[in-house]
Amino acid sequence: MKKILYYLLLTIVVFTSCNDWLDINKDPNKATEVDPDVLFGYAITSWSANRTGGDSYIPLVFAAQTMATAGNFGWGNDDVYDISPYSTGNTWKLYYATAGTNIFSAINLAEASTPKQPWIAAQGKIVRAMLMYEATMLYGDVPFSEAWKDDIDYPKFDAQKDILTNLLGLLDEAIADAKTPAADGLKSITGSDLYYQGDMKKWIRLANSMKMRIAMTMVDADPEKTSVIADLISKNEMMASAADNMEFPFFNTPGKENPKFGILKKYAGSQNLFFFANSHVVDILKPTNDPRLKIFFEPGPEAEGEILGLPTNAEGDETTAPVNIKTILKADAPDLIFSYQETLFFQAEAYARGLGVTKDLNKANELFKGGVKAAMLYYGVKEAEADAYINTGLPNLTTAADPVKEIHLQQWVDLMDRPLEAFTQWRRSGAEGAEVPELSLPANSPANPLFRRFVYSPEESTANPNTPQDVHYYDKMWFDK
Repeated sequence: MKKILYYLLLTIVVFTSCNDWLDINKDPNKATEVDPDVLFGYAITSWSANRTGGDSYIPLVFAAQTMATAGNFGWGNDDVYDISPYSTGNTWKLYYATAGTNIFSAINLAEASTPKQPWIAAQGKIVRAMLMYEATMLYGDVPFSEAWKDDIDYPKFDAQKDILTNLLGLLDEAIADAKTPAADGLKSITGSDLYYQGDMKKWIRLANSMKMRIAMTMVDADPEKTSVIADLISKNEMMASAADNMEFPFFNTPGKENPKFGILKKYAGSQNLFFFANSHVVDILKPTNDPRLKIFFEPGPEAEGEILGLPTNAEGDETTAPVNIKTILKADAPDLIFSYQETLFFQAEAYARGLGVTKDLNKANELFKGGVKAAMLYYGVKEAEADAYINTGLPNLTTAADPVKEIHLQQWVDLMDRPLEAFTQWRRSGAEGAEVPELSLPANSPANPLFRRFVYSPEESTANPNTPQDVHYYDKMWFDK
């Protein structure tokens, strides 16, 4: 990375506490020193702004088919895989020039301080691992081993397998750092830690859960990762409840609203004219009267109370169900980055497939139902209603024709509003043509295979001669088996 960019970014001081993390009335040019707390706060805020904003959220909810445009989305063709270079470029900059650079710097400062600050380093390493996981899930081979090195202007692009393997090691380092016994002078990031306020026990549970996500992503391409899965399940140090969820908060306050609500506020008078129910989601929820159906979506004004979805690029009308602005698209909807239910679904799949553990459909069924219940409670389904549905509306995995498919269906639905995670889950759920759910080629899209990745931004291709060439949106990645 260019040194000038590195030093410019180190001067950015925007976020100083949980109460003023989006206060723009600060002069970044008057900073006299850089604190890891500040770098961390800036990085995670930038990260969630991208995840829930136009550069990442919009192209992924449409291209990955978790939502539909209904013909009303007026400034792009993301639903037919024409992803703007602004989206790919700004997302790339997020991972490397903003969030990535600041997290890397925060880690270095923590490890170079006197005394060393292993807890702060742990927080930074876990976030760095999550950033790089997302980067490789979107772009494939990306810079990692040579990224952010002052003496390297053109970092190499590491193979995805190597990146994911190294991320497991980075998380192990973070866990060891986080378990450092308390001592005088030892501290964690608290004010800018909008996830856990410096609670290292929760950070450890997150790191182990993230290891599980990576191992489950890798296991079909690298069966040896069953040993990682086995170790994680046996140690049982992953997320233990919804209290461990990793969330970035937004507020119903001007300047602190969720960016996806900000899009509606700026361009549609705070009405939802852009995001509609995709039939792929509705067709899973509707036959069993899943209570999440009317939490996720609102009936169209002429639909007589019925939730009607659409294929990705179909024209809608007054009967088409918009995504619910009172729940999914509300101003204070948090950015859910990692959830408790994900760990339950991953473990259910491990037991259903016998990945690192003895195949046990009874255990898989228990974890599966627990995951669905946690998912329902998260979105506001009442516990009694959730229990009733789980007992009557869910298949029993011990008798299901395809128990793994049932797990994948529920996990994908739970990720409907988290398109990057849903996109990754869909790709890893089965061989090409057998993914869960079965997606259809949108109308008027190129006659090529389904969308499987972001292409590299033209800016990066021009700036770094190591950038892979001839990459297409339909190219499969190493993990995508």
